[in-house]
Amino acid sequence: MKIPAPLPLQPDEPDILFEYRENHRFSPGGKRLLTALIPCLTGIGCAYQALAEFRDRRRHLHPGRLVEVDGCRLHVQTAGNGSPAIVLEAGLGGMSSSWGWVQPEAAKFCRVVSYDRAGLGWSEADNAPQTARRDVRRLRDLLRISEIAPPYVLVGHSMGGLFTRVFADQHPDEVVGMVLVDAAHPEQHLRSPAIHRHMRRGFRMLKAIPLLTKLGYVRLTGFFNSWPAGLPPRQHAEAAAFLTSYRHLRSTRDESLAWEEICAEVRETRGLGNMPLAVVTAGKDVLPGHPELQRELAALSSNKVHVAVKGANHVTLVTHRHHALSVVEAIRWVVEAGSARQIRPQ
Repeated sequence: MKIPAPLPLQPDEPDILFEYRENHRFSPGGKRLLTALIPCLTGIGCAYQALAEFRDRRRHLHPGRLVEVDGCRLHVQTAGNGSPAIVLEAGLGGMSSSWGWVQPEAAKFCRVVSYDRAGLGWSEADNAPQTARRDVRRLRDLLRISEIAPPYVLVGHSMGGLFTRVFADQHPDEVVGMVLVDAAHPEQHLRSPAIHRHMRRGFRMLKAIPLLTKLGYVRLTGFFNSWPAGLPPRQHAEAAAFLTSYRHLRSTRDESLAWEEICAEVRETRGLGNMPLAVVTAGKDVLPGHPELQRELAALSSNKVHVAVKGANHVTLVTHRHHALSVVEAIRWVVEAGSARQIRPQ
């Protein structure tokens, strides 16, 4: 399978490739049942939540290693061999299991690293302020301690694309390529009214999610059931469990609260020059303004490919195998294009 040639996504051409959303409201896709409020308000939901989380911890043991970084144990797992190393950065609410299709496929031609940011998945939470620079420093230390040497190809989905851009800006001598998977644009909420409304409603919902999770409401209603749908069975079960976990969802909320600061950090970064860059954009359930912002991300490098995946939405781009394979091929293109780049001695 070859990655398609760049699609004709020029600003003066109609967006015939994209299927736009009719409803701009944020919807996680679960069943929000009024009847679930009864056990939640009577205290039964809290007991159910506590017992279910205890069961999940025993059932879903971490598949990788826990590595202490900056006083916090972070979960990391690797697969495959070869250089450059591919580093996967999940989006808001995501974790290492989100790469259930991408990691094993990409491991057929390179070493691939997935991990959980602090408080997400199997990684420990802490009280440090949420900033992109902090997460980049921790990721770099995690890679060093785990003996995963540069050069790196950074792959960021959604909010994860913001972190990859800060990493590449701070450590350009260690990065030979980047893949942005329907990545967030640091000005998307400022320049698209539809995206702004969608994010405002989603972030407002996330503020209440930790409490609703502790009451058992999120688990009882299957609030986030659609997010991990399509992943391989093991990774689906893991991601579904953490999307009902109080700690995981509290950390997700905390990351959303830091959105403005993280975007400000990204706006201070430079372009990528001629670094190989692949931008993979979802073609379905698109909000107005999103295609134009994705084109701007592609313009970060003079050596790029931009592909819109027909039928894939923001989530299924990584959770459904036939869509995730397009991401894998984008990674392959960047690896091959970046293999010729020279890494200066440290």
